[in-house]
Order: sequence, then C-alpha cells, then structure tokens
Amino acid sequence: MLGRILDARYRIVQPLGSGGFGQTYIAEDTKRPGNPRCVLKHLSFSSHDEVILRQVRRMFFAEAETLERLGRHDQIPQLLAYFEEDHEFYLAQEFIQGHPLSDEIGGDKTLSEAQVVDLVEDVTQILGFVHDQGVIHRDLKPENLIRRDRDQKLVLIDFGAVKTILESSIATEPLTDLSVPVYTSGYAASEQCLGRPRYNSDFYSLGMIAIQALTGVRPSQLAYDPDTHQIIWRDRVTVSNDFAAVLEKMTQFHFHDRYQTADEILEALNRVKSSLFTQMPISKAKDRQKSTQPSVSNPLKIVAIGAGLSAIVGVSAWTMTRNSPTPVPPVGTAQILSFGQTLLSPVTPPQPLKQAGIDKMKSGNFAEAARLFEQARSADKSDPETLIYLNNARIGSEPASTIAVVLPVRTNPTATAEVLRGIAQAQDRINQTTAKKLKIAIASDDANPEIARQIATQLVSDPSILGVVGHGTSDTTFAAGKIYQEGELVAISPVSSARNLSGFSRYVFRTMPSDELPAKQLAAYMTKQLKKRKAAIFFNSKNLYSKSLTEAFKDALYYGDKGKVVHEVDLSNPTIEIAESVAQATKKGAEVIFLAPNAELLDRTLLVINANQKRLPILAGDALYNSRILSELGNAASGMVVAIPSAQTQLQNSPFEQQAKFIWGRAPGWRSALGYDATQAMIAAIQKAPTRNGIRAILSTPGFTTIGAVHSVNFTPEGDRETAIALMQVTRDKSGQFRFKSIAK
Repeated sequence: MLGRILDARYRIVQPLGSGGFGQTYIAEDTKRPGNPRCVLKHLSFSSHDEVILRQVRRMFFAEAETLERLGRHDQIPQLLAYFEEDHEFYLAQEFIQGHPLSDEIGGDKTLSEAQVVDLVEDVTQILGFVHDQGVIHRDLKPENLIRRDRDQKLVLIDFGAVKTILESSIATEPLTDLSVPVYTSGYAASEQCLGRPRYNSDFYSLGMIAIQALTGVRPSQLAYDPDTHQIIWRDRVTVSNDFAAVLEKMTQFHFHDRYQTADEILEALNRVKSSLFTQMPISKAKDRQKSTQPSVSNPLKIVAIGAGLSAIVGVSAWTMTRNSPTPVPPVGTAQILSFGQTLLSPVTPPQPLKQAGIDKMKSGNFAEAARLFEQARSADKSDPETLIYLNNARIGSEPASTIAVVLPVRTNPTATAEVLRGIAQAQDRINQTTAKKLKIAIASDDANPEIARQIATQLVSDPSILGVVGHGTSDTTFAAGKIYQEGELVAISPVSSARNLSGFSRYVFRTMPSDELPAKQLAAYMTKQLKKRKAAIFFNSKNLYSKSLTEAFKDALYYGDKGKVVHEVDLSNPTIEIAESVAQATKKGAEVIFLAPNAELLDRTLLVINANQKRLPILAGDALYNSRILSELGNAASGMVVAIPSAQTQLQNSPFEQQAKFIWGRAPGWRSALGYDATQAMIAAIQKAPTRNGIRAILSTPGFTTIGAVHSVNFTPEGDRETAIALMQVTRDKSGQFRFKSIAK
C-alpha cells in the first residue's frame, strides 16, 4: 500500500497499525497546499454479496457522517473525507500530534489526585457532548485518549461501533444485530460485555481509567469483591473520600447504580475540587493548574496507537460529508452573519472564483466582487450561496431592505442548499423586477438550539434586520422563537412542522404545515382504508419534529379513529436491535408500522422497512419522502404510504420549476418551494410595511396572501399555513422502477 494514491488524493506514506478490520496509515493530502498529513483508515471487507455490500455501504456512509458531526468538538478528530474504492471503505481523519494517555499511566507511572480529577472532568465533558449526539463510545481506554502536543488537551479517538457493522456483514447471519460486543477487557462494564451498552457504560470505563491513573495498576489486574462485584483499589493509594466516592459510583457493577448523565458527574467533581482546594496549602493551590499539565516526553507520537484503530462511530446520520470541515465556532461565541464576506458553505476546496469574490466583498470592492461571483455562477450554477452573494454585491452600499436567513448551512449542507435555492430564487426575482432591492445575510445555526438562540439574540439587536427566514428544524425554530418574540422580530420557518410551534409566538410563522394535518390523514387512512386499529411507532425521542408527529398520530388515533398504539420504539437508542424491535411489534399485536423519525435517522429507518419485509403495512411522515426509499429498498418498501404537503406533488412543469431550471440548471426540490414561499411572504410584507412590527401586522392580517411556488401563501392566526395533504404510495411502474404515486381520494 505504501505510495498508493487513493481517491486520486491521499498518498499512503507510513503504516500505523492494524486491527481485525483493516489497516491504519499516515497519508498525505496531495490536493492541499503543502501536502498536509492525515490518518487514513482502511476498513477491509471481504464479502461479495451485493445485498450485504449495499447495506454495509449505506451504513458505513451514515456512520462516517455522524463522525463528521462529532468532529465539531475540539477534542474529537475531524473527519476530512470518507469514500469507497473497489468495494473497500476508507476514512481520512485529522492527524493529531501527541501521545496516548497510556504513556502517562502505564507501568509504575501514576498521577496525583488533582491531576486525575482534572482528567475525569475533561473527558466527562467530551462524553457529555458525545452522548448528546446519541453516541456511545464503547471502547474508552488510555490508548484512545491522546494528549495533544499543541495545547495538552485530551483528544478522544476511535469510536467503536462500526466494528459491529463489519462483523455482522462477515457473519453468515443476515445483517440485523448491531449490538455485537465491542470493548477492551478490564475497562468495559458488564452490560457492555454482553452487547448491551448504556451511555453510562462509558462512565464505567472512565472510572477504571481514573483508578489506573491513581494506582498504576491496570483494571484487569485488580481484585474484586465476589459479592458486590465492586473493584478493590482503595488499599493501593491515598485519595480523598469525596473523590473515591465519585469513582466508586462511576464503576458500580450495575448501570442503575452509576451516574446517569455527564452533568451529574461534573456536579460531583465540582464539590470534590472545592474540597481539595480548601485543604491545599496556599502555595500549591496557586500552582495547581500548572501541576496538572503533564510533560511531553515525545512530541512526535501520534493519534493512531493500539488496538481498535479501524473503529468509528455507531449511529446513523443524514448530514452530507465535506472533505475539510469548516470550523464550527464553539457555543458561547459570536456567530458569523455573512453578506458575502465569509464562506459558510462547507465545500472544500472552495470554488476559486467564489473565494476571490468573497475576498473582494471583505475589502468593500463590490463591483469586482459582483464580476467574480458572476463568473463563479457560470462555473457552478447550482450554488445558491453564490447567487445570494452576487445579488448582495450588486446592491453594494446602496439602500436595501435586509433580512437574515438562518439554516444549518455547515452541518446539513445538502438540505440547506435546497432551501437556499428557493430563497435565492425569490431574492433574484424581486431584485430584477423592482427598484427596491433585498439584501440577505446568511448564518448557520448548525441545527443546534443554543447556537440558534445566540444568532437570534444578535439579529434582534441589529436594527437593520427587518425579518428572518429560518430556522431549519423545529428544535431551533422553537429555541430562537422565544427570543424573536421578546425582540419583536418576525421569523418565517420554511420547514419546521412541530405542532407545538402553533401559536407559541406572534412573531413566528411557517410555510410548512403542522404535523397535525399529516398525522390525521395517516390515522384516517389506517382505520378507514386499511381497516386496522393497532399501530407500532418508530420515532426519535431527541427530535422535536419526530416527537410532535408521534404525539399527533397517537392523538388522531385515540380521539378521531379509535385506534391505539401497542408498541413504541425509540430509534435514537444506540443499542437498539432493529430486527428484534420489529418482531416485538408483531408479537404485541401491531397491524401497522408508523414511521416518525426525522431524516437524521433515515438509515435506521431503512433497516426497519427492510426487516419488516412487507409483513405489516407502513405509514410515514414527510421525512421518508426520500429517493433512497426507492433506490435502496425497492420492493421491500412497496406499498408504504407517506403523507406530504400536496404542493410537493405539483411542482412538475409549474412556472416555479421552469424558472428554477433556468437559474440552477436542475429541477427544484420540495424544500426549495418552501424556502421560496417563506421569502415571498417576507418580501410581500416588507413592501407594504417595511418595519418589524409592520411586517408582523401584515402577515397576521386575515386577508394576507401572496403568490407562492405552487399555491398562494397565507397564515392562520396561529402562524400556521393551511394546505392540503397528499398521500403518496411506493409503487412499481411499467418499466419496473419504483416511484411515489399519489393515492386518489
């Protein structure tokens, strides 16, 4: 492999190690200046069964996308690229210079209590972030914690559950069980060894690392109490009772007896630190922070060391990859609001002409920026960010009405680009047909409610911003909406559908209908057309849209159609066994499967459909109106019914579609239509009353209406959009291709 170039980009220069699933190398990125190094992981896969290969491919790419999302944390390596070549799978990750924690606590080496307290606190904070993403690390050990040379911070590497995918694919059984045990003996909790990890399984592993750091003894060499299964270690070291109690709770045999969240551990550590500080001599207390930074004996040791080098994360995601991720500002910092002076779209390397235009926007040379953006448009017509920046450059310093667009630009570039095309199309239309121009600032909330609140606070305090088109999820819209209400700034969300957004703020509107409408249609179809009464629901408990659609469907069954839910499955649970969950639904008497996850868990949802094998009818929300249902499942999804706004079925050959094809060189998606409608409504209100409260008053007027992509746009007193719902069914056409076909009422 040495010297080989993969993906026409990565030249392998040095082997690092091997595991049961492939090799790890140092590679040079030949397409970046200076050929910077990265870690390249080669995940070997020997099966030639196309069915299994297709499943592995889909899951591998989903796992990699989640690793990309995790890499937003400063102490987790960034994913630079992932790809398939000759039926082999590869990951390119950030190269970390440093040394493993095992160098600091191996052999007779130990750390002081204060150093170990800091270690536990640091890693717990990382795990808190990881668990918030729905991920369990599953292989926490000293070799997977790297002390980074440049700042001495610990970096968490090698998430373990992709091993389960590859193990399952190699086995003779179908690829259904995703809970094959992944762990390192001594550091793994009992439930993890049985293939049933919990979030606090990671806390057990961290507690064992801390005990090793204090005692210098590896966990596998420690005795344990046969009655309680508790590790015996207190006799080997002098440590405060408070900290010992924390570690003993972290390492309890049964997960019910451990801390359940990272916040609980951090709160306990704060008490320990306060106690330690008050007991410490003044001179030592002043120098404590210095003493907790261990020396670096070999600054050239790198991240990929030890066993498990080929493992990565273990939950599915829908975000698209980017070769070199745009750095995401940490929560708590000012967020970027760009009129064209910053590249937000995570395409790397950036299109040269576009970057040159951005540079000119920074210097205030608007005419030259416009010329460069026009050239960039000629090179790539499909980029909506370029068109928005071009229109802003054409306006320059001239007076214009200004709005902000807030979407998860960096973390969900594909869906965001679709919405932005509709927004840019509306801006381009108004700027070319009227004297009063519209300027648009773009911000990325990364689908993070806290960042959404920060951006909302910035926008409220900027008097030049007349309104907001955003946000991109129900969770972020709800979080920011409270601030817009207080600041009296209107926001129109293109794609948020959670029903608790109805009427919660006089300043929040949306062009996507409430989940209540599709839920009622699907419930009625289940009871009246299918003549079924019992449903099993698969949903995402960590997503507002998914929970909203789930509750709306349950209410529709209970109050309107006298059906009931007999089984519920939370797809966000990282230990879920898909095939077993589907089988349980049948055992409990389910006659229908209702799928309500958001698109983030699309891959797990595909596995549900595949495991069902058409045994039970399947109903679903609009997140499943996705081409992958057709291309990857085909016959397994045949008959599935999805509820979507009817306008989505009427885009073909509409004037909006014809204009979109001219502007973008491609047909628009349904998100583009919703982005267009939201911007059209904002423009119409600004033209009649160009003040913040004026905009709200116009949009709230019962007679307000404006032309949308397909249907007119107006709002109920609750800020909702009233629109018809269409039911689409997966069918096979005469050519043998699967497609969504409207069900006639």
